[in-house]
Amino acid sequence: MQPVAAALLTFALVFGALFWLCLLYTSFKRAIPLGLLALFAPPLALILLYPLRKQERDLFVLALAAMIFFTISGVINRLVY
Repeated sequence: MQPVAAALLTFALVFGALFWLCLLYTSFKRAIPLGLLALFAPPLALILLYPLRKQERDLFVLALAAMIFFTISGVINRLVY
């Protein structure tokens, strides 16, 4: 794995962890069942929070940042090998 791809993957993992923690906090703040859903099935909780995207903008920005860094890291790693 290239050093740049490894660094981007590290950033993606950090952003992904921050996203998950923010998702848990936001979901439990809204309702206990939504929080449990976020704990066991984060994509479903994110879909349920989508109508509140203007209020919870930071949550969706973190998810987007994690996806972008994962994608760029994978592309760089794939191009080299």
